[in-house]
Amino acid sequence: MQNIGIDLADFEYIRKNNLIYVDKTEFLYKIVSENKYYFLSRPRRFGKTLFVDTLEKFYQGKKELFEGLYIFNQDWNWEEHPIIRLDFNMIPSENREVLNKSLQKIFSKIAARYNIDLIVEEAYYMFPELIEKLYNKFNQDVVILIDEYDKPIISNLKSTLEENSANLKTIDKNQDYLKMLYDYLKPLEGYLEKVFITGVSKFSKLSIFSTLNNLIELDQNEEFAEIMGYTEKELDEYFSPYFSKLAEKNNLTIPEFRKKFKQMYNGFRFTEKDSRVYNPFSVGNALKNSRFDNYWFESGPPTFLVELIKNKNFDLSNLENIEVGKNEIKAYDIGNIQIIPLLFQTGYLTIKEIEDQVIYKLDYPNYEVENSFNLNLAKSFSQNKITVPVVHRLKKLLINKELEKFIQQIKSIFFSLVNINIPKSLQDREAYYNSLFYLITTLLTDNNLNVYSEVLTSEGRIDSIIETDTNIYIIEFKANQDAEIALQQIKDKNYAERFKIKDKGIILIGTNFDTEKRNIKDIKIEEID
Repeated sequence: MQNIGIDLADFEYIRKNNLIYVDKTEFLYKIVSENKYYFLSRPRRFGKTLFVDTLEKFYQGKKELFEGLYIFNQDWNWEEHPIIRLDFNMIPSENREVLNKSLQKIFSKIAARYNIDLIVEEAYYMFPELIEKLYNKFNQDVVILIDEYDKPIISNLKSTLEENSANLKTIDKNQDYLKMLYDYLKPLEGYLEKVFITGVSKFSKLSIFSTLNNLIELDQNEEFAEIMGYTEKELDEYFSPYFSKLAEKNNLTIPEFRKKFKQMYNGFRFTEKDSRVYNPFSVGNALKNSRFDNYWFESGPPTFLVELIKNKNFDLSNLENIEVGKNEIKAYDIGNIQIIPLLFQTGYLTIKEIEDQVIYKLDYPNYEVENSFNLNLAKSFSQNKITVPVVHRLKKLLINKELEKFIQQIKSIFFSLVNINIPKSLQDREAYYNSLFYLITTLLTDNNLNVYSEVLTSEGRIDSIIETDTNIYIIEFKANQDAEIALQQIKDKNYAERFKIKDKGIILIGTNFDTEKRNIKDIKIEEID
């Protein structure tokens, strides 16, 4: 059984050590055979750096590394090309001065490797000089590989939530600097074999690559839908021995285990093609460690995104079953950051369905992302008062129908928030507690308990439905009103009607929150026969 190399981005090391390599060279062949300029955006830890490294080894002419892969037997001369590779994950970029010095060192190292002397000192002048001298020395077109191009921008985003943040100026200066750098690519087109650029984000009104008017964007290109991530077919081909072993370990049949694995890690869809892929980092960790866990999420919790959601008082119930226009997820404006396209590009939301090729329906890709993201939000909103043990206790109380204890536990959670920084205005405070209540109920979902929020019916929208093996709880949440009003709304709008066919106990719960006292004021419960 071949070993799994987790999060490795060194193609040569993987091949020489006989580690599992999921063959993506059919896409590589399309790229090297056709256009000159390419751009690909994908979330972190989806294999972008490994793909860039594979391109580098290909253009170094190391054909022996590709034996057994799709591209090995294709018609290609395997000539070696001079390469300029920039990995902005490894390049300090706190400000323009640091970015310039970092690039000076990188270009000097590349020049020294190829025994070239550079005359100029400013990095944005060194870049074109290096390209020209590489071309003239080797009489070969130069390959430019740029990984995580947006790191100098997004690494400074987190502080832009602060008023008058100097980081916006840093971002602008870094953008302008990078534009000067990349502007040289167009006039030097005759010296170039290929330019391949990756990143997480796409920015609107961002002219970093404005001169590259023939730049091919692959991120929503159907032909390249599966360039990153693993398909079901690839799991079958490369990881079947691991599934057999782990299914037996978990006392499950292989189909049962695969179903659970799919719910946990599959679901990322980036294009109109209905192709959903697994995150490679989660797959590798889960199979190698022989257990389910939130590997991708925990490798880089979205602190900035959470703070942005809180800062904008975003309605968290809108994170499920979102409907947007096709162009709304393509890019976002760095000066006016929009949450939905940012969540899509970073992988926390994905395409679930497309209606008439116009309306995109977005949702969480899988259980790992949904549960982890909501728990992260809940911890942030409650300053770590809501934890996994707290959520587990709430689940057990509902499953056992211990409603008085369940309500007391909820009250205790809200009581613990009295001294934290909660919005001052009543309107913002109501939105805050609505979001917190939504997060608490959403986190209750597991194999024994299902939670549905903002459930649409013919007569209205139900705040929350919690379903156990034996009971269905219908919850309506009000603020600064009356629990009786909430309960009556459930009755008046016949929210329970659709659930009567399930032959389960139906419990109606009307909840009223007092934003002045910052806790639940009253609750009304009624059980339907």
